[in-house]
Amino acid sequence: MSTQLQPSPATPSVDELEPLFAEAARASGSSRSLKAGYLNAIIARWVQTEDPATLAPALHALLAKEGVKQLVDEQGTPVSSAATQALLAMSYPHPLEVSPEHLEALRKHSEPSVPPAPKGWIFTVLVVATLIQAVYFLLVDDSWHTFGATADQLAGESGLALPGGGYGFFDRLEQVAWRPVRPLVPWVQVVGSAVLYFFSTAVATKAWERTLARRGFLGLGVLGLGVGVLPMHVYENCGTLAAALGALLAGWMLRVPKPSTPPSA
Repeated sequence: MSTQLQPSPATPSVDELEPLFAEAARASGSSRSLKAGYLNAIIARWVQTEDPATLAPALHALLAKEGVKQLVDEQGTPVSSAATQALLAMSYPHPLEVSPEHLEALRKHSEPSVPPAPKGWIFTVLVVATLIQAVYFLLVDDSWHTFGATADQLAGESGLALPGGGYGFFDRLEQVAWRPVRPLVPWVQVVGSAVLYFFSTAVATKAWERTLARRGFLGLGVLGLGVGVLPMHVYENCGTLAAALGALLAGWMLRVPKPSTPPSA
């Protein structure tokens, strides 16, 4: 008794690529992901079976469609990435026809994910640094025991001293350029740390995103170290440097782990 094999579903032709995309784009929910996965599988099969001269123009037309980057299968692969990979797998000159924009999108998608950031430790470090900074800046307001004048003013070292002392070029530059922005320093550090913490713990899942967050913290820390040695009240210097060290430590904790190298045979 012979057994008759059921025929496999016929693979659509390249001319049906745009209708398949339109059907997937109109779908919603899980159906949308399934149709995107089917489209990605068909594209991968066409690379092996279709003439590149016929398939490449169809893929370029697909990449020009609006919303192709937002059409994603169940594995998280956008249809645009599948089309870009197919073009790169073709013979010369089709890989050279891929735009830098799609190459960059494919690179970001293909980059492996990194382990979750140590959000607890980073949060603790930033909170402690911010509290130390706040305490130091509160200590700056010592007018309650100097009868309205700060220690620098009483010593004659403040910019509010009597005008007869004379000012040099750098003293005037400090008054015009530095003193107006000086009150913004702690706010820039606090807000910058909060934004970078949210980005590094809630958004940055890829290695390049983690690297971007790390560089942001390190840049904020280096900026704080530079500003922390400028002319200020000594407590302001200490508070600024404490916040800078907190940002540097947070950046150090966000270092991207190196991929493990398989042992050689």
